[in-house]
Amino acid sequence: MNGTIHTLMCFCFLLLSCTTREGAEVKSSDVMQKETIVVVVAHPDDETAIAPVMAKYAKDHEVYLILATDGSYGVTDHAGIPEGDALVQVRNQEAACSCAALGVHPPIHLGLIDGLGFYARGDFYQQMSAMRESLHEEFTRLQPSIVLTFGPDGDTGHHDHRLVGNMTTEVLLSHDEYADVDLYHYGWTKRQADKFPQWNLGYVSEAYLDTAISFSEQDEERAFASIQCHKSQYPQSEMDEWIRIEREDSENKLYFRTAVRKQERSTSF
Repeated sequence: MNGTIHTLMCFCFLLLSCTTREGAEVKSSDVMQKETIVVVVAHPDDETAIAPVMAKYAKDHEVYLILATDGSYGVTDHAGIPEGDALVQVRNQEAACSCAALGVHPPIHLGLIDGLGFYARGDFYQQMSAMRESLHEEFTRLQPSIVLTFGPDGDTGHHDHRLVGNMTTEVLLSHDEYADVDLYHYGWTKRQADKFPQWNLGYVSEAYLDTAISFSEQDEERAFASIQCHKSQYPQSEMDEWIRIEREDSENKLYFRTAVRKQERSTSF
C-alpha cells in the first residue's frame, strides 16, 4: 500500500499503535484525550458498514450517529411494511436498537424524505438546504473533533449516500469554526467489496486509503448485534450469511481516506 497507513487522530491520543506499510509499530506520546466522533449516514442501517469501529471508540469516546433520511421508502418484500409513517417508526426503533448494541448515543434524525428528491418526493433543493442547515446545527451543538461519512463511491453507490457524504464535506469546508475537525471518508478495499458481490459495493484504491483501523472480536460481535436490529431491511438468512462471511474474515480492519485534517496536524504523519 502506498503512503503511510495510520490510525485516526484519537488512536494516537489513546497511545495506540500506528501501522505503517512495512508493518512496524509507532507509539505516540500524546496525552490521552476523549474525542467526540460523529458518523453521518443517509439511512437507518447504513451505520452497519463501519459498526465495529463505532463500537471500538464508544468504549472511550463520545460517538454519535446522524441519520439524514427517515427511511420511509425502504420497503422490502420479507418485512411486508408499507412505505410511509409505519415504516419510519419501525426504522427509528431499529436505529435505536443498533446504537444501543454498539454502545453509542441514540441516533440523531434529520428527518429528510427518503430518496432526497431523486424520485420527485419533495423539493430536492429545499431538502439540500435543509440538510445543510441541520448538519451545521448538529455540528455546532456536538462540537466533533472527528467526522466519518461516505466517500465519493457512496458505499453501494446509492445516490442518497453520495449526497450525504458530499453535503457533510461541504458543511465542514464552508465554516471556519470547523477548522479543527478531522474528516474521513470510509471506503472498501477491492478485496472487501468482492466478499459481497450481490451488493455492488464501490471500492477505493488502497493507495488512497491512508487510515486503517483494527477492531477486536468483541467489537465485531457488537457490530453483528447491530446488524440483527435491522429486521425490516434484511431477511434473517441474509443477516446470517453476512455475519458468517465477516466471521470468516480474520483481517478485522476497516479503511478510511483522510479528506480534511486540522491544520496543525497536517504534518504529523
